[in-house]
Amino acid sequence: MLICPQCELENPDNHKYCQKCGLSLTHKNCHQCGSQVSLTALQCHNCRAYTGQVWMAVIYYKTEATTSSIREINVKKRSQKEFIAGVSPPAKDYTELATKIITEESEKILESSRNLDQTIQIEDAPELSKTFQTSATEVEAEETKAKAIGKFDNSELTTVDTLNSLSEAVNTENLLSLNDTKILSTGSQAKYLDPKQRYQILETIPVSTQGQTVVVQVLDRYPLKETPIQACLKNNSDSLKQITPEAMEGLIIPIIAQPYIALYTQIPQHLSTLHNSWRSLDQEILLLADYSSWPRLFDIWGKGEFTQLKILSWLEQMINMWIALTPWDCCQSILEDENLRVNPTDHNSLKLQRLYSKPGEGKTLKDLMLFWQSLFERSQPTQFGWITTLFQDWRNGEIQTIKQLQSYIMNTKDNLQSQAIPKFTSTVLQADDSTSETLNDIETQETELLPIQLISLESSSQSDVGRQRKHNEDAFGIQTQIESQQTSTGKIIQAKGIYVLCDGMGGHASGEIASQLAVDTIKQYFNTESSWSVGLPSEETISEAILQANEVIYDINQQEVRSGSSRMGTTLVMAMIYDTEVAIAHVGDSRLYSFSREGGLEQITLDHEVGQREINRGVEPEIAYGRPDAYQLTQALGPRNENFVRPDIQFLNLKKDSLLILASDGLTDNQLLENNWQTHLEPLLDKQANLDLGVSKLIDLANQYNGHDNITAIVIRALMEPQKD
Repeated sequence: MLICPQCELENPDNHKYCQKCGLSLTHKNCHQCGSQVSLTALQCHNCRAYTGQVWMAVIYYKTEATTSSIREINVKKRSQKEFIAGVSPPAKDYTELATKIITEESEKILESSRNLDQTIQIEDAPELSKTFQTSATEVEAEETKAKAIGKFDNSELTTVDTLNSLSEAVNTENLLSLNDTKILSTGSQAKYLDPKQRYQILETIPVSTQGQTVVVQVLDRYPLKETPIQACLKNNSDSLKQITPEAMEGLIIPIIAQPYIALYTQIPQHLSTLHNSWRSLDQEILLLADYSSWPRLFDIWGKGEFTQLKILSWLEQMINMWIALTPWDCCQSILEDENLRVNPTDHNSLKLQRLYSKPGEGKTLKDLMLFWQSLFERSQPTQFGWITTLFQDWRNGEIQTIKQLQSYIMNTKDNLQSQAIPKFTSTVLQADDSTSETLNDIETQETELLPIQLISLESSSQSDVGRQRKHNEDAFGIQTQIESQQTSTGKIIQAKGIYVLCDGMGGHASGEIASQLAVDTIKQYFNTESSWSVGLPSEETISEAILQANEVIYDINQQEVRSGSSRMGTTLVMAMIYDTEVAIAHVGDSRLYSFSREGGLEQITLDHEVGQREINRGVEPEIAYGRPDAYQLTQALGPRNENFVRPDIQFLNLKKDSLLILASDGLTDNQLLENNWQTHLEPLLDKQANLDLGVSKLIDLANQYNGHDNITAIVIRALMEPQKD
């Protein structure tokens, strides 16, 4: 099936246009010149811009030990009594079964093999196991069949390998033995990584031997076809949470792919996107998103400027990765200089280009600490006190476990949150012509700030249908509790509030119902939750509230048997405030901005849409948003079950007079706020400014320059001052 990138409808493989929205399934517009380009092409024929979907192929040449371990796993599978489907006859009758398959049902089996690439539906971990498990009878029957046909020598293959190979052979002009499928070539010079000729090799594969790994780039000639692994990861995140290395031994999944699948639900933000994986007799192949264009952490650390909090964030991310990677013996992945990449858009998040697994060579805390030491030595930075203390405590034996190290970093980060953070740089200062001293010799002076208190919290909101829509599918809700106290030193307030904005999905039936249901569910949830009595709710509690809103809308879609574009859905962005603390959550492309005089306008949320997803993967923005499906939502509430909803949740501390702006895309499209904050936002920081009038002007501005969609805005004004004795 071909998945339409615009409406996500499943179309038959032979269709050239989407059955629902009419989008071409064979061509797209070049992001550079607009020409129609085949999806199978690497470059635009007109301007030579790169337009194809390129993956990084990791090819592992298995050793004899690996092959033996696979044999052992297959033997275990053959003793299991859970079959893929139905009940198979006893193993002793497998020859008779194979003969019958050859003579009477070969076409039926071949047809089932062609369907192996279809979506894998798994509801829980046991079912996941059933999907990949096989039986002795099925394995031996298929092996006998293959040998009888005389096309393969596959005495060590599993059922899935055999069926895949049969399917590929039927659809390949020249039938090849499995020992000769390293590179498949047609009559032209084009070479392919797979028998179906989906992945065209873009560079020469170097000669390699057993136990070695090579990496090459391949062009995906059928980028709209969903792979079984993609479907598995997309549909079964909850099931995969329980998968361990031991559990993986019972699954027919290439060994090289197992850590990616298991870690998908633990550290997805740090892993390359897994696209596909398969194996032959002596190879295992993995296709990943390519992040080689992202800068290396090792390089940035040596020449960039960053704050202590940035350093601590990187260290904390490495610890979290280390904990997740340890059961899989993949900690070496963090220690490879070429492998640890930094998001170029904000330099905040770390990404592992791929996983390095060295079974039996488990890394220890010492390896991580020595790696950190090399980073600090490379940059020759100012030696902040906590850095010196960290390494001294480790050498003295006071930090002996990764958990103790994690606690140390978290405590240091908390202590620095309320302090003024000096810049961290590797610049060398020249004292005179004959003397120089590095920043390593300078004592850092840190400014202690008085605690901040909230003295005013106000909000205003407004929604407008816009100039082109017939009805308003946006909805919002605000709920606040503010207590004011007057003392001899002035007035202080204690406040908490919840602010929710939802945008019903455009073009979907009853979008306005979905958006209002989401607002009401969120408000009702926190009206009854005891965790909202003091302090901010936890990340888990906020996520549970959002998933409950999704469930309410999803259940209606199911009950009314809605499908395709008739399924109602909505985006969501929300802020929760408790005094100077803020929790922010969102699903979809409704946004939250913050504005202060010191920091200017900052977009806090990142849209859940295809274009932003591609940027997160390392694609250049102009290429990412040149796609015809760039603005297609990747997440929303309602159309799908909770396995497809992963809200982004973050926490902030307000330390200065600030505006928080929640907005639907009718207000944020075309960089409207970015281009007009001086005239329409900055004046609203003045306590005397009329907030209601300011929001009305924002709506008028959106109608003037956008107007194509509903427009909704919530503006929160929080004013601060240092606490007085």
